[in-house]
Amino acid sequence: MNRQILVLLWSLFSLVTFAQNKGTIKGVVQNESGVALPNASISVLKTSIGTSTNYEGQYTISNLNYGTYTLRVTMVGYKRTETKITLNAAQSTLPNIILKEAVNELDDVVINEKKTNKFTKRSSTTVSKMPLKDIENPQVYVSVPAELLKEQVVTNFNEALKNATGITRLWESTGRGGDGAEYFSMRGFSVQPTMLNGLPYINNGKIDFSNIESIEVIKGPSGTLYGSSLISYGGLINVVTKKPYETFGGELSYQAGTYGLNRVTADINTPLGKNNDTFLRVNAAYQNGDSFQDAGYSKSFFIAPSLTYKASDRLTFMINTEFLNSEGSYAPMLFLNRNSPLPFTDIKLFDKNYKNSFTSNALSISNPTFSLQ
Repeated sequence: MNRQILVLLWSLFSLVTFAQNKGTIKGVVQNESGVALPNASISVLKTSIGTSTNYEGQYTISNLNYGTYTLRVTMVGYKRTETKITLNAAQSTLPNIILKEAVNELDDVVINEKKTNKFTKRSSTTVSKMPLKDIENPQVYVSVPAELLKEQVVTNFNEALKNATGITRLWESTGRGGDGAEYFSMRGFSVQPTMLNGLPYINNGKIDFSNIESIEVIKGPSGTLYGSSLISYGGLINVVTKKPYETFGGELSYQAGTYGLNRVTADINTPLGKNNDTFLRVNAAYQNGDSFQDAGYSKSFFIAPSLTYKASDRLTFMINTEFLNSEGSYAPMLFLNRNSPLPFTDIKLFDKNYKNSFTSNALSISNPTFSLQ
């Protein structure tokens, strides 16, 4: 009996001794201004023990054996801090832990004045009839350069004008005299490409862009400043042609596509004479193709010779000519009655076969055109 009592007393003494070897540490985490930092993470290195501060910046770690430890304190926006402590009593209150703000130096950002769009033109001589930069020109216009058309492998004038905002095609070229060119819509008004190098120009057929240096689309009634009856209140479309230059050069290209498309273009420039004051440039193109419909075809031949003579540094004469002979079938145009509502509200209810052309290749139009400036 005495032996059992001794064993029980020894066990109680061991438990008391073991409990006395554990303690609790308390403290506060602040910044350099003395403001308490809530939600700061505190961990005891080389252990799995950790906690975080409350809204007053206070923290408590309990059941920690006596000994020497390293506390790591971290918080977003502050430098990490490690503090060594020694716990040798049941409870130990530590001095306030001060966190310093982390100042991270970011890499320098250097902004250079570079063109974000390599096809953008910063000036125009025909939009305002003066060599003005875009920032100096009050008119609203878009310039589509030949470099962009070449990059996109454009094969018709309508695809070229898709690079200009606020303009849509109403109907394609009809080839009829007077107004056979394509019709476009700008700001609610119908517009045709009726300007060539800033001068009035009538085109009864399709425009071949092998001689186009750029297409300038001027929006709004400012186009009426050109003073021609060919201009619309919605704006105007000005086609700028290629000009001869002082060195010898040339280019030959071939394109092929769907529906039997074949296109060959040539661009040749050469100086004339020994005085280096006369230059000749010739652009030519041949194109043919079929249609996505059951009938329809088109073929055209285009040549545009231009001659430049420099009489002096301040006086230059230029002659620009274009010859276009096109032939093809044209889809019939259907005009609906504007005075009565349509019997359908969805294009799917129209229930027509778009691959049916309602014509034949035997019904075609030949449309030769010529221009001289």
